[in-house]
Amino acid sequence: MSFSGILGQGRAVSLLKRAIETDRLPHALLFTGLKGVGRCLTAITVAKALNCLERVEGDCCDRCPPCNKIAKSIHPDVHLITPEGATVRIDQIRTLTREATLKPYEGRGKVFILDQAETMTEQAQNALLKTLEEPPQATFLILIAPEASALLPPIASRCSQIRFAPLPEGAIATRLREQGCEEGEATLLASLAGGSLGRAQELRKSPLADVWDLVGQAFALPPGRSVPILDLTERILRQKETVPLFLEALLAWCRDLMVSKVTGHQELLVYRNRAAALRGQSEGLALRQLLAMYRTVKQTLDGLGRYANPRLSLEAMFLTLRDLQAA
Repeated sequence: MSFSGILGQGRAVSLLKRAIETDRLPHALLFTGLKGVGRCLTAITVAKALNCLERVEGDCCDRCPPCNKIAKSIHPDVHLITPEGATVRIDQIRTLTREATLKPYEGRGKVFILDQAETMTEQAQNALLKTLEEPPQATFLILIAPEASALLPPIASRCSQIRFAPLPEGAIATRLREQGCEEGEATLLASLAGGSLGRAQELRKSPLADVWDLVGQAFALPPGRSVPILDLTERILRQKETVPLFLEALLAWCRDLMVSKVTGHQELLVYRNRAAALRGQSEGLALRQLLAMYRTVKQTLDGLGRYANPRLSLEAMFLTLRDLQAA
């Protein structure tokens, strides 16, 4: 893939292409932003553009031997460093620093991409400092982290930072449709992705059909009975990894209920293919009830991130939602 294939990062791509075209690319770059917005893909494309034999206006051809080798992760001058276990270890950085002193084997420049750089141990970051302070000629380091503050100040200060923006929902939905996703599912996934195409693609691999079915049941709990709540909780907990996904989907449904209640505009809905069901539910509830239901789901989702008990949290949420609907 060339820079033209990078989704939604026009500013970052423009800066990088201009720097490569004029031979002014900084030797140390820090790519920050959400996971799944194209930071690593862009770093690999930078490596291609630096070593491409048919480069045009700072972009790679994506066809020549160096481009193909980099795409297949077999180019001897391009190295991707990822955590071993939970962290990037000092031994990995020591190997990097030794390799960085050597001349390129066959390319124009050596490129080291440190993915999840925020996981570097303090010792590893200190070991990297000298290479950042005195980068060898024709050597480029690209660190990828969520924020500059996730790194030690001496590391971040020696890198030129490029911020990657969250992707628009429309752009994510379009790319998902290009990859074979159905219209309604693409729109829903894009809304749940939080600006990350990678997140949307991960969600697509989840058992979505089961999740959407459970969302519908959450708003069909009979008043005064607890057994259906216990049964629904049990079904959700059979696949614990989908609990956050279920709550995000439920939160989107609550949001759509309010949109349907206030505006009635179908094009503003996440669940556009279920507009009739949303309209029917929202008509029977006051806006204050819908707001309280949204807050209840949001608090439950936030609580999971603080190690709350999933079973107790879900049961309490369903009880509250049932009572709010009956109020």
